[in-house]
Amino acid sequence: MCQLKLLILDGVTAPIPCDIPCTLSLYLSVSVFLSLSLHQTLPLKVFRWSFCPLKTLPLTDHQRYELVEINLYDSQIVQLWDGKKVLEKLEHLDLSWCKQLKQTPDLSGAPNLKKLNLQGCKKLDYIHPSLTHHKRLVELDLGYCERLETLGDKLEISSLEKLDLYRCSSLRRLPEFGECMKQLSILDLEKTGIEELPPTLGKLAGVSELDLTGCYKLTSLPFPLGCFVGLKKLKLNRFVELSCVPYTTHGLESLEAWDFSDSPILVGLLCSLSRLTSLSSLKLHGEFSRSREVSTLYYDLGHLTSLADLDLGYSDFLRVPICIHALPRLTRLDLCYCYNLEVLPELPSSLRELQAKCFDSLVASNVNAAISKACCGFAESASQDREDLLQMWISRKKMPAWFKDQEKDNGISVSFPHNCPSTETIALALCFLLQGVMDLPEQPSVICNGKEFINKSVFHGDLRLKSKYLCIVCVNGYYFSNMLCQDNRFQLQFPSDYRGIRVQRSGARWVCKQDIQHFKQLASRRSSDPPELLPLFPLHSHSTWFS
Repeated sequence: MCQLKLLILDGVTAPIPCDIPCTLSLYLSVSVFLSLSLHQTLPLKVFRWSFCPLKTLPLTDHQRYELVEINLYDSQIVQLWDGKKVLEKLEHLDLSWCKQLKQTPDLSGAPNLKKLNLQGCKKLDYIHPSLTHHKRLVELDLGYCERLETLGDKLEISSLEKLDLYRCSSLRRLPEFGECMKQLSILDLEKTGIEELPPTLGKLAGVSELDLTGCYKLTSLPFPLGCFVGLKKLKLNRFVELSCVPYTTHGLESLEAWDFSDSPILVGLLCSLSRLTSLSSLKLHGEFSRSREVSTLYYDLGHLTSLADLDLGYSDFLRVPICIHALPRLTRLDLCYCYNLEVLPELPSSLRELQAKCFDSLVASNVNAAISKACCGFAESASQDREDLLQMWISRKKMPAWFKDQEKDNGISVSFPHNCPSTETIALALCFLLQGVMDLPEQPSVICNGKEFINKSVFHGDLRLKSKYLCIVCVNGYYFSNMLCQDNRFQLQFPSDYRGIRVQRSGARWVCKQDIQHFKQLASRRSSDPPELLPLFPLHSHSTWFS
């Protein structure tokens, strides 16, 4: 007897005669017809058929199936099955991007279902009651179900941990949440049509991730966000009262807020950030200064000692907080598309990535100083027994003179400095001045003598570049410890079929201990000067790039 347990028919549309004795009788005719004859002892566990042309699965009533997984991704299914089917072992059901599916099936015969993926079912407009009362379901994905208007009156899915309603644009209201739904941890309501939230949602204290961005019709909350005592990740925009942010909840690790509306609410949030001491990721995007009588704002990020990722992109800041250099764990700073930004802040030695692309407002002398200080700070703090590097992408039309060795085009020859003992050399800084348009499917890499020197993965993030940019990489001694006695030629390598960008100039500089000492002396003199209060916003707003 055939003991078939796995059947995959992904992409099958041609006539395929097949006879599997005692287990499966399968025949695909020109009209593509599937006949399943599944006995009670059938061992088939997994059935996958992406792009399945069938309108329904011909499962038999009252027949017990051993299926654990059914995957019909991007199929023509209109109704999965009719009535109740006995699928007691079914745990995973994937109907994602079945664009003709109009309703969820009766799941009362699948009591052990754990994951249901309905993402992209654009015609789905009916949820069977058996789903709203399922007891074992852990994950429910309804993202991109654009016609779905309701989930019913009440959800009582006691095991549900993740509910994804991303881009359910027709969904106007959420059902009430039963007291049994204490396992709910992740709730994604981004870009839904939600007009209000049910009060019972506020009783689910276990919610750890909440996304309310793009909920344009949601203007207020019926409960304070502080009721989510386990909240770790929060995403909001101007349409939600940001004053509801749970300042008393010290466990918040990630906060993302958008505001392009002149609302003073986000300003109030900025002034209170110091209370969120557990934040490791902070993203603030917006235009904060238009039509404001108060054009300067001073706030303190120095208390955010856990902050590792700070994203202030797409904002109209004049200057970023001067206390950034005091953040001991900050590894990434994103200032892209900040068209009013005039100066770069003093960067902490912990920084490993700086993105400052798509603006020309930066003062050249400030940029050059920031680059040299960042490289020296990295050299002092970098580990010498493992790979460690600093990368920076900065809008700039000229290469800083700090890079002593410079050559035209793509390539710089570097020899170990004769006037500096090897024990005094800590890091190597490389700089490439780029011009052109870069929208790469693959990331560039640094090569040395024709061989890969730095793995491509270090250049992650948005590389859709225009105009001129500096690509700066500073590496610790671990990278060059095996090539100190040879002449080395470094180049920036792009995918072989890409010609949209050109390296105009290449530069390099060895960072030695004497550079570190000079850097420390400057920092010491600066710390003895009176503290400088820097305006955060333009005195007179003149930006139009958000219009």
